[in-house]
Amino acid sequence: MPPIRMVPRRYFIEFNGAMILYIAAVVARGELAHRIADPLIRDLLLVSPIVPVLLAAAAVVRFYRGMDEYHRLQLLESLAIAAGGGSVIAISWSFFEDLGLPHLSIAYAWPMIAVVWGAVALWFGWRDKVAEGQAGRALRSVAVTLLYVAAGTAVYAVIAYRFGLPTHWAVFALVATVLFIARMGFFIFSKTKSC
Repeated sequence: MPPIRMVPRRYFIEFNGAMILYIAAVVARGELAHRIADPLIRDLLLVSPIVPVLLAAAAVVRFYRGMDEYHRLQLLESLAIAAGGGSVIAISWSFFEDLGLPHLSIAYAWPMIAVVWGAVALWFGWRDKVAEGQAGRALRSVAVTLLYVAAGTAVYAVIAYRFGLPTHWAVFALVATVLFIARMGFFIFSKTKSC
């Protein structure tokens, strides 16, 4: 087991690496699957996003096992809230589809839960900072996070339009989700590094 100070850094690298692979697999799957004639290769490409999802899950388990008890409890609480919140969003979305919202593939359920998880983690961080008398610092962190996600998604949009990459709203949502998760990983890494 690595030293406790190395756990967040390893998690940051492993989880975000898995998320980059996930985006690449989802984009490649959508762009290339219909062009491949060999059914075996096409089928492997169609299920390729499963591999990065498994890598991300393994990173979370390793991260969890390297935490102290307080942080484990906080992580489990945020995961429980995220699972409940993500489920409510997924179920509600199906009813909003009747009102004209686009169909949401089940493949976006996990990123949706991840966003709720990140939002809960932001809330916990906000709550802790306010309790410590650092509300201004907490507000600045939230603003920087939102700016980071918006700017990163806009950069992807420009690159996507320029190079013919997918520009469907779901891909933008996926990019924003990964940026949000990366920012949350940075918070975990930088908090532990400074301790």
